Amino acid sequence: RHPQQVMTRELIMERIWGDDFPGESNVLEVTISNLRRRLEAEGEIRLLQTVRGVGYALREQSS
Repeated sequence: RHPQQVMTRELIMERIWGDDFPGESNVLEVTISNLRRRLEAEGEIRLLQTVRGVGYALREQSS
């Protein structure tokens, strides 16, 4: 929806699981890993990009 916009881990967790979600859990990383496995074919460019120390960004899909 908003390609290239970096979203923080905290913002993603709040929007998906709500305010009371414990931040020390690795559930977000596991969820991102599962999404990548389903969305990205082997050898293809990553659609979900990790922005180290910040969060994640959705890469625009090339046509």
